[in-house]
Amino acid sequence: MALKNMAFGSLLVLLGAFPALAEESPTYLDPAQPIEVRVADLVGRLEVKEKIDLLSSTAPAVERLGIPEYDYWNESLHGVARAGRATIFPQAIGMAATFDPDLLERVATVISDEARAKFNASVRAERRQRYRGLTFWTPNINIFRDPRWGRGQETYGEDPFLMATMGSAYVRGLQGDHPRYLKAAACAKHYAVHSGPEGLRHSFDALASPKELNETYLPAFEALVKEKVEIVMCAYNRTNGEPCCSSDFLLQEVLRDDWGFDGHVVSDCGAVNDLHEGHNVTKDAAESAAATLKAGTDLACTSYAALHDAFERQLVTEADLDRALARVLRTRFRLGFFDPEDMVPWSNVPESVIGSDEHRRLSREAAVKSLVLLKNDEGLIPLDKNLRMVYVTGPLAADAQVMLGNYYGLNEDISTVLEGVVGKVWAATKVDFRQGALLDRTNVNPIDWFSGSAQEADVTIAVVGVSNLLEGEEGASIASPDKGDRFDVSLPANQVAFLEKMRQNARKLVVVVLSGSPVAMPEVHELADAVVFAWYPGQEGGRAIADVLFGDAVPSGRLPLTFPKSMDQLPPYEDY
Repeated sequence: MALKNMAFGSLLVLLGAFPALAEESPTYLDPAQPIEVRVADLVGRLEVKEKIDLLSSTAPAVERLGIPEYDYWNESLHGVARAGRATIFPQAIGMAATFDPDLLERVATVISDEARAKFNASVRAERRQRYRGLTFWTPNINIFRDPRWGRGQETYGEDPFLMATMGSAYVRGLQGDHPRYLKAAACAKHYAVHSGPEGLRHSFDALASPKELNETYLPAFEALVKEKVEIVMCAYNRTNGEPCCSSDFLLQEVLRDDWGFDGHVVSDCGAVNDLHEGHNVTKDAAESAAATLKAGTDLACTSYAALHDAFERQLVTEADLDRALARVLRTRFRLGFFDPEDMVPWSNVPESVIGSDEHRRLSREAAVKSLVLLKNDEGLIPLDKNLRMVYVTGPLAADAQVMLGNYYGLNEDISTVLEGVVGKVWAATKVDFRQGALLDRTNVNPIDWFSGSAQEADVTIAVVGVSNLLEGEEGASIASPDKGDRFDVSLPANQVAFLEKMRQNARKLVVVVLSGSPVAMPEVHELADAVVFAWYPGQEGGRAIADVLFGDAVPSGRLPLTFPKSMDQLPPYEDY
């Protein structure tokens, strides 16, 4: 087809940038052709070195064919993450507490709106580096089987049915329902049987019987495949002896043969090298790359460069490369990357949607619905907005970072509990604040500056718990001695002592607990007149908590997983 006869506005720009393509439009750039034909045409034009380079998550440009650079690594667990300004929703476990898949689908729809707006802006600015794309490695649908797991906050709880229901809702919202294009690409991770310990994840062998696999660990993945999730991420660990990223059973027999998955599989970051560095099932990087590629891992985070050596050593064939590359490039075609902008419905989503008032209201709605009222003696909540004095205290009362959880975006207006309370009460109400306690260690200065206000106030609101400094992914939680896990799930002892001091002095004591995982807190239940469990509630968290405390909203959240009373109730952490 002659270029002069094509009415493809953005395609003219693409071909103008690469004159070698301007003589004749190749098949892969013809939107009228079936996607499989286009993919095959593009793969057939690539050289072996180019094919291997395009199988790393940080994929370089192929200028002679007009393929721009692209980084597949993007995050959107509860808002577009690691890419600057975005609307921050409650952490995934908090949204699970809403038991409201329709709400989560609306949240994911907003996330994909902002993702498209940020992607459009990045393309216009010619900035295509990591966290600027549309392939999002979310949601995390691993079972939150043990409260010690630091990454459990990323999931939708311990129940396979709830996990599948909420995960499916997220995929629908993120990917959209267009018959031709993906709005964004979602990813079911980490496949499979992956729920800690964080410190052992690169070498651990998770043992699960066929019954446990089929009833607990695999149903959510199967549900998301039926929902047409575009990507599956294979996990670091072994499952029943096989590294997940080289498991014929998981990747071929179950995922593709039984479930019919037709998207692409990406490794968790560095998981390919774990075959020889952690699991010791291969001798070197080339053998690891070959084993994972042949088993069905199509894309490596972050590098599949060892495939060059594997190809030279005849450990993989060009047909192996072509199979994987076709699956990976197909995702780019589904996102509309090779089509004219005027054909792709979201090419003009404006930057004004990012962090808009409408999106902020939805974040607040989600936060309110995530809050769980665990105790309310004598109907203390709702509080009167016209109290004489309210005392706000605790290590997390004025902490904005705790609202974020992990894998978060940023926003210029993040509401703390203190700000929420101050913005809620009447002008004649005095609000006093002192932090009173540190997060996880005894105060260095023994002078008690904080009890007096409790004696004076009508109500003391103490905000306690843990934060993403203490729990999260390996390496991310800089205050965790256990690589992000919590080997003691009790409230830190210094905070319990602080609450005991408050109880001795406060007329009425409301305790707000912030955490991404269960907290064993029988002492809190005994000491407090009212207890609200608030998770990591996002940018509107402080205002949402104040809405509930002062009666402008009803707390409707429910716990999506079991809370132990003590560590004595827990089985061995490694027992799946």
